[in-house]
Amino acid sequence: MLTMKFLVPVDFSEITNPLLRTVKRVGEKVDCEVHLLHVIPPVLYLPYPETMGVSVIDIELLEKLEDEKKAEAKEKLKALEEFLKPVKARSHVDVGDPADVILDYEEKLNPDMVFLGGHKKGLIEKLLIGSTTEKVVKHGKKSDFVIKGSEVEFRKKVVIAYDFSKTAQKTAEFALKFLKNFKVSVEIVHVHESIEMPLIEKLKHKIEKEFSEEKKKILNELKGRFEEEGIKTEVKFLEGEDAVDVISSYVNETPEVELLIIGSKGLSGLKKLILGRTATKLLGKVNKPILIYKVQE
Repeated sequence: MLTMKFLVPVDFSEITNPLLRTVKRVGEKVDCEVHLLHVIPPVLYLPYPETMGVSVIDIELLEKLEDEKKAEAKEKLKALEEFLKPVKARSHVDVGDPADVILDYEEKLNPDMVFLGGHKKGLIEKLLIGSTTEKVVKHGKKSDFVIKGSEVEFRKKVVIAYDFSKTAQKTAEFALKFLKNFKVSVEIVHVHESIEMPLIEKLKHKIEKEFSEEKKKILNELKGRFEEEGIKTEVKFLEGEDAVDVISSYVNETPEVELLIIGSKGLSGLKKLILGRTATKLLGKVNKPILIYKVQE
């Protein structure tokens, strides 16, 4: 059985219930320790007239308000701990910018995965819910399980995006160990893009055919490994110029798909700015839960 540690930030909004139900389903199948985290934005972030100095504000009143919020959060977290049983859980309450605090706890607790609530679609939802999630996904080093639209029941199909990179290989290895704990079917999806080479058409066609045959061979071998673990698995090739658009459209428009698993290479600094993040792009376009497995450099 897998042994894992989960960090689960909660804001007590409507996404909390499906998030916790998903965490519990996973926790009942793997040996895990759950860390619930609620972040209270600093009271001084509340708007007040620019002409009013901080000295005018009743600091004691603000501290009392903050303490009340902490006490209220602790009571709610106790109820969530009860809900998660028999899964082991402990709670944390902190004050600060939600995304920054989550990233601090990620570094401090060193979890295997961070469970996050995300928006399904719509600008307002994105501004209210999505900004924190996107910041954590973009800047965090740990894998993220983002619940969007609905919870994951692990009863339907899981799509694994595969591009033959080392990151994809490691993601598939993780998915195999993780998914064998559940009664799901798997679809390994690859987006085939044309080879851009200044070649004679006949030669180009020959090379593309050889590449295609080799890809099929590799994916069928991978399919066999999943099936050895009792996971019903299919291989699917999709066509398109933009892999992000193709994958997101396929996942969104296929009712039986309940989860997308993708790999993300942990880039840092300038590389991240130059190359961008496919995972972040997919997070913005896919309206279903997505598990982003992060492979560090």
